[in-house]
Amino acid sequence: MALPIADVTGKPSVEPDEVRKLTAKADDERRRNASIGGVKRIIGVHSGKGGVGKTFLACNIAYALAERGLSVGILDADVDCPNVPRFLGVKYALYVKEKHFQPVLHNGVKLVSMDLAKDDDTEPILIRGPAKHRVAIDFLTNTDWGTLDVLVVDLPPGTSDVPMSLLEFGGLHGVLYVTTPQKEALIDTAKSIRMGKTFGMHSIGIIENMSGGVFGSDKAQLLAIEFGIPFLGTIPLSEKIFTANERGEIAFLDKELSSVVTQILDAVEGKGA
Repeated sequence: MALPIADVTGKPSVEPDEVRKLTAKADDERRRNASIGGVKRIIGVHSGKGGVGKTFLACNIAYALAERGLSVGILDADVDCPNVPRFLGVKYALYVKEKHFQPVLHNGVKLVSMDLAKDDDTEPILIRGPAKHRVAIDFLTNTDWGTLDVLVVDLPPGTSDVPMSLLEFGGLHGVLYVTTPQKEALIDTAKSIRMGKTFGMHSIGIIENMSGGVFGSDKAQLLAIEFGIPFLGTIPLSEKIFTANERGEIAFLDKELSSVVTQILDAVEGKGA
C-alpha cells in the first residue's frame, strides 16, 4: 500500500522557535499529570539505538491498525531529529488553533511532528534538553487529537531527556521495543527495557527487525526471556521491505508478514493482555 504525498501547501503557521516559545509557557503541573481524555491507549515504540527501523515499525503499526478500522494517531516524539513526516511524504503542515497544535490527517491517521514546522529537510533543530522535554510533552497533551483508539508514540532512541519524560509523565499504557540482532543493538535495547522497568512501564513486547542474513537471527528472543517480556517475532532483512521503507509504503500489509503482524497488532491493542 503506497502512501501518496499529502496535499498540503504553503508554509507552517508556526516555526521551530515559535513552538519552543509556546511550550515554554505551558503549565508544568499539567505536564506532570499528562492524560488525554479522548485517547484510549498510548503506546510507545522505543529502541536503545538509532537505525534499527523503529520509525519504520511505528508507522507500519499505526497504519496497519487503521486498516483494522481503528482511529489512530502518531506522535513523532524525536524533537530534534524527527523522521516520521519524511517517511510518509508529509510536509509544511504544523498549525496552531486557539493555542492547541492541530494534527495533520494523512490517509486517515493523525500526525504531529516537529518536522512539520520546517520547510527544509536539512535545517537543524537546535534545542537543549529541558526544552525538548517541554515540546514532547506538549505535543502529546496540547494537541487536538480528538477521539483515538490508539496513539502510537515514536520515541527517540536512548535513555535520556524525551524518553524519560514521556515514560514518567506521558501516560503511556506500554512500550514496544525494537532491536536488530547485532550485539550493540541488543545491549542498548536491554538498557531501554531496564529504563522502562525503572518507571514501572508495561512491556508490550520486543520485535527483532532486520533479522537474518549477515546480521544473524533469534537474538531478541533471548533478550525477551532474560527480561521476562513477550517476544513478538521477527521482521526479515529483505530487499522488498527495504524498498517499501524507502518508498514510504506500508510493508505490514504484505501477506508474507501476516503472522507476525497479527501478533504485534494484537499485543499493541491489548488483546489477551
